[in-house]
Amino acid sequence: MNFLKYKSNTKRYLESLPKKKDSGFTLVETLIAITLISLIGIPVFMVFSETLGFTDKIKDLNRWNKELIQLENVLRQSVSEVKVPFWISDIELTEEAGVMSVPYWDGNADSFLEIEIEDTILKISTPLGSTIFKGYEGFEVNFLKDSGSGTIGLSILVKKNKKENITFQCAFGSIGRDLFNE
Repeated sequence: MNFLKYKSNTKRYLESLPKKKDSGFTLVETLIAITLISLIGIPVFMVFSETLGFTDKIKDLNRWNKELIQLENVLRQSVSEVKVPFWISDIELTEEAGVMSVPYWDGNADSFLEIEIEDTILKISTPLGSTIFKGYEGFEVNFLKDSGSGTIGLSILVKKNKKENITFQCAFGSIGRDLFNE
């Protein structure tokens, strides 16, 4: 009897609870949720995408600056090693087939600074070795002249693109140093 009383109490209790609807989301609720997620997700994705693009540009500029610093160091070191004797007023420079040669005047007849330009490749050769720079649109090498038209150094224009050109002016070792104090 106790058992039947318990069973009837439980039955009454369950009947007194509010009727439960079918669980789940309606199609309209689901579409609203998808729309809200899209409205939030698309701008977040666009910002993330632009950030990645900006990061790539920064990396390219950083690489470009690093290469330019290396190029400048090699140029300044190589050109400053050219020691022009005081009795020579104009330097004898040879230019053949895209190669510019400047003697070092160090007592060795075979000791030259050679700057070779072939399309988009710049090769700087010294008695100690060669360094090659590539990945630029082009280069222009000119002689720096003093007021008496004597050659005192080299001017190298590096062309990255139409907007980004860099010029390096490098003086020979025994002359011109006080002209280019930077």
